[in-house]
Amino acid sequence: MLRKFRLKLVYGFIFSLFIHAFSFAMAKEINIPSQFGSTKEIFQPANPGPSAERTIIHIQDAHCNYEAQKNMAQLLDYLAKDDNLKLIMVEGGSGDVSLRFLRGYADKKAREQVAEKYLKAGKISGEEYLDIVSDHAIELYGIEDEGLYEAHLASFQKVDSFRQKALQDLGALAGIVNGLKSRIYPEDLRRLDEQKSSYEGQKTALAEYCRFLNNTAAKKRIGLGAYPHLGAFSETARLEKELDLRQAEAQRNAFIKDLAKLLNEREAQNLILMTQGFKAKMITPEKYYSFLLDTATEQKINLSRRYPELGAYIRYVTTSGNVDAAELLKEVNAAEEKIKDASLSSPEQKKLSEIDKSLHILTKILNLELTPEDYAYFKENTRRFMTAGWIGFLNEECDKYNFSTRPFFVKAIDENLKELDGFYRLGVAREEAFINNLAAKLDDSKEKTAALITGGFHTPGITRNLKNRGYSYIVVTPVITQKSEPDLYFSVLRSEKRQPVRVSDEE
Repeated sequence: MLRKFRLKLVYGFIFSLFIHAFSFAMAKEINIPSQFGSTKEIFQPANPGPSAERTIIHIQDAHCNYEAQKNMAQLLDYLAKDDNLKLIMVEGGSGDVSLRFLRGYADKKAREQVAEKYLKAGKISGEEYLDIVSDHAIELYGIEDEGLYEAHLASFQKVDSFRQKALQDLGALAGIVNGLKSRIYPEDLRRLDEQKSSYEGQKTALAEYCRFLNNTAAKKRIGLGAYPHLGAFSETARLEKELDLRQAEAQRNAFIKDLAKLLNEREAQNLILMTQGFKAKMITPEKYYSFLLDTATEQKINLSRRYPELGAYIRYVTTSGNVDAAELLKEVNAAEEKIKDASLSSPEQKKLSEIDKSLHILTKILNLELTPEDYAYFKENTRRFMTAGWIGFLNEECDKYNFSTRPFFVKAIDENLKELDGFYRLGVAREEAFINNLAAKLDDSKEKTAALITGGFHTPGITRNLKNRGYSYIVVTPVITQKSEPDLYFSVLRSEKRQPVRVSDEE
């Protein structure tokens, strides 16, 4: 959420006032209630250092999505109560960006009423909502480099000047391409296209889409052994459906008691130390449960027979520990391409597929939905995104299939490819600044647990940097069942909506 127009927000707000949870073992145990958010990735260094003592809860922000912002506020409220969370670091601002001083202008009920309006209008974010309405001693801290932020905002404004026209023209071209796909693509490729659209439209879960990719690859005898994260994630999803967590915990406790009776003094002491280290979050779940599994094997205990739920949970933990979210998404894209390549046979199919991919990525660029993998492809294949180069081929295919609609090149795209590239380059540069400022703030505050809220595009870069610096982290996405309103977010970026909310005299 951008905080450029904070004074207008503050004055407007003051004016308006007057008129299923599951625990994950981290460096610190973090509870993520399932009704508020879902865990996407967990990382704890194998060799803990000073940084690993601090846990970063990285929340992927769905900008201006009311449901997501409200769930994020409730999640942060829970963490403030349960984990004594005090520091929330955010993009879009620099230094102290807290709004808790607004609490003194009205009672809690009045603050909630006005803050609710601001949240629905996209004028404040979930963490700002919480800062206003709660009594928590939390600090909102902006981690932007002001120069990079200003440059990125200026670049956005340039892109926004031609965005709507470009999207309209790309949509017209996409209609032609989709029509040609129904004539040119083989049936299995059309099926892949449908499933991918369903997944990207959030109608199909990632686990279900991965299962489709694995099944399709198996039918085509395409080996996906080179994608270990995809395989591990699919296995984890299968195991998760079968788990009884309460039974697993009960069986773990029973197993440890039974195991202690079989061990000599040295082995029993090692078991105690490992268990204490696990409970103190100094030992990762993967390492601890691998130790239990190895010890059971040494003692000739058949976990699957005597403690089936514990055995299943250990397989789940050790398998999920092998999944890196960023690498998983790369492998999903790679598997798509591998299946697609095996399905494309004619030059026409291959050319149409290339154009379709470029159209898809350009649309994501303009809607600020680009993934790092898409951006890497864009940088490496910039010439393929010149729409003027598509027209000859599309005209020929339209003639062949008697299409009355005629394609045209998108001037707004072809003349601004450098601007689009520059916009995303600045976004990546901001990620480095995020981590530098985050590290400095943590050193200054001495907090062991902190939340970090940024848009999802930044997640791979942020987690890579956190991992390189030895921080423990957990990536969380607020629960979202309703799609975001992109026009609302873009209007906030343009500052069109940064005006005081008009309220009735009763408020």
